[in-house]
Amino acid sequence: MVIGQQALLPNPFQQRLVLHEDLASTRELYAQALPLQEIGNRTPADPWWHYGLALTVGTLPVVAGIHPPLRMTVLEQRGLSVFLGYGGEQLAHQAGRCWSCPADGCLILCGEAFAWESGLVSALSFPLSLERLLATAQAMAGLEAAPAAWSARLQHSHACSLSADPVGAPLQALLRQEWAKADALLGYSHALLDGLQLDDQIHRLIAALLLPELRLETPLHRLSLNGQQGRDSFDDLIDYIKLNLAEHLTLTMLEQQSHYSRRALQYAFRKRLGCTATQWIRRQRLELARRDLQHPGPGDSVAAIALRCGYRSLSLFSVEFQQRFHVKPSQLLREARASQPAAGHAAADAA
Repeated sequence: MVIGQQALLPNPFQQRLVLHEDLASTRELYAQALPLQEIGNRTPADPWWHYGLALTVGTLPVVAGIHPPLRMTVLEQRGLSVFLGYGGEQLAHQAGRCWSCPADGCLILCGEAFAWESGLVSALSFPLSLERLLATAQAMAGLEAAPAAWSARLQHSHACSLSADPVGAPLQALLRQEWAKADALLGYSHALLDGLQLDDQIHRLIAALLLPELRLETPLHRLSLNGQQGRDSFDDLIDYIKLNLAEHLTLTMLEQQSHYSRRALQYAFRKRLGCTATQWIRRQRLELARRDLQHPGPGDSVAAIALRCGYRSLSLFSVEFQQRFHVKPSQLLREARASQPAAGHAAADAA
């Protein structure tokens, strides 16, 4: 049982956590769920302690734990690594970007290796297979084949916070309920735990978090709801574009998504927004880039922000940004860094 200061942090498996007093046993525990390279105490002068538990829910290996300030490095992943926060804040540095997982957050990292650090924290960690997640999403949508854009989107890292994502908040709450169920079922038998297929429900909830399309009703219900709210398929298309600005959006994709012909699509944009589809998308990407440059995260560079906003060419981004806002993106980023409370950030990449 967890005692002391760490008992103030909640954890779905809190009453089952076991004390580990050396880093070697902590490493062994985390290695069951993560491709771990190294792990260490952020305050080496303090004695190590870690309350942890490793278990398997269906096909999912899970590590639950409450531990003091920690650093670790995780190798490149074949699938997704999910971190579900219950107390404290965790930070992950991956490909020049810093991701945060607060106590109410869910951080989903994909692909490249990452460095991890935290203070006193309580969390769950578990891996997910990209193939199974995509197959689950396909089944949920009732499709014979999943859209290519889904596979690309699932291969990006994501941070979901209850406070920042009110639409996804109920899904996160349900995800946490599944882990609470797993704890309750451990009191009976692993056979019952596996038989109820909680791992399948966890895959479904993660898929819905990452693919907003899965949250929509059937086409008939969606049209009915749109009518009640004064919305139409064009409004749905605008929502889709805003959610996918990082992707390579073509007119063909927009036709397929909206079921407009190309001529009708261009007419709708000119009538509703006063410009072509391409012009509007470019404007949205540049506005998003401007916001990110004015409020950069740790490790953000001009190149990283440009890529995140859908630009594959840094030079094209720089030219279009200067034409729109009459300032170089690198200059805007430097000024934003200089105005941040924490001094000493690295200079932005030149555009």
